[in-house]
Amino acid sequence: MNASLDPTVFAALCAPVPARDFLDLLLRTGFSAEAYRDHYADFAPLNWGPTQALHHFLNHGLKERRGIPMTLDRDAFVALACLPIADTAFKARLLTGLAHHLFADLGHRYGPAIVERWPTVRDLVPQGARPYFVTGDSHSGHLNLTGARGAEWLLPIHLLCTAGSAAGLGNPASRSGYGPLLRDAIKTIQTLPGADAIPLLIQFGQVDIEFVYHFRRVRDGRRALDLEDYKLFCDDMLARYIRFVADIFEPPCRKRVFIASVFPPALSDAAWKQGYVNDDISRRETDISVEELSARIRELEIANIRQRTEIHLHFNARLKAESERLGFGFLDLATGFLGADGLLDPRYISPEARGFEHHLDTRQTYAGLLTPIWQVLDLTRPASTG
Repeated sequence: MNASLDPTVFAALCAPVPARDFLDLLLRTGFSAEAYRDHYADFAPLNWGPTQALHHFLNHGLKERRGIPMTLDRDAFVALACLPIADTAFKARLLTGLAHHLFADLGHRYGPAIVERWPTVRDLVPQGARPYFVTGDSHSGHLNLTGARGAEWLLPIHLLCTAGSAAGLGNPASRSGYGPLLRDAIKTIQTLPGADAIPLLIQFGQVDIEFVYHFRRVRDGRRALDLEDYKLFCDDMLARYIRFVADIFEPPCRKRVFIASVFPPALSDAAWKQGYVNDDISRRETDISVEELSARIRELEIANIRQRTEIHLHFNARLKAESERLGFGFLDLATGFLGADGLLDPRYISPEARGFEHHLDTRQTYAGLLTPIWQVLDLTRPASTG
């Protein structure tokens, strides 16, 4: 154990486990009180020592969902999870906070990484872990949540497809290659013991609706806005998307697969008038330089925020109908974020970005998305576990 830590400060938190044993295992997981302290600028004026920093993390940082820079030792983490700490709510908050690092920095080699870590996941389930799979474009990061409910705690396994197009999943010539990667990952997951009881959430479509459609208009020189054409694009994209998902999940598996809606649009009309372009998406979808693409977008007649919201809701309604028709679950992640005027509630727009960010503010969406995650986990809970 770090000799500079005072174990008596933490005795009540980990009782009846001896504080020295608890702290020793916590540090063996890879956690460092100094690294936590040095990671946050607001701690700098406080001149904390390791004991004060760790005290803040355990009593406040976990509740504030402050991230921690570390590389997780899986064996030590399982041993920590097995400690008989009486305060199970505290233990659950600690474990969900650390578990974020179990699948960190894996790139896109989903299958091998999940197979390698699957024994750890299985060992954590009896200790309150509630694993679930998430895949989708960067917006699916909103569903990659830490959280605890009593002694249970969330353990998301995120198959991130940054800038992934829904329509492109079934296209073998897609630049991203996400379709084959996901297909192989799902096949691998379906071979893992116990994975058939774990839900999977899928969220694609926002990239297509918000960016790909306009990039194609630029490519084709179609400057005038045609809302019916916009809807037809969404319908065609949805058909390709749902066909891909239905192809990789046989009907018996679909009851644990939940297709999530897209979020309401957050980009302001002003952002579009200035030629907003997301660099990563543009590189995957077009050969035009970012600068030229931005200039040519400024020449387009772009739908205003109300029209774009209606397009998103049109897509979501069709997606819901198709999901239910094919036996998938559906998550409405749009309606709850709308304000009284039918547009995205301003509190979900990052105040720093001022409408120039296409993601919602994760600091504000957390509470609204935690509820559907737990609902999915309750719906798919094996009968034998209550």
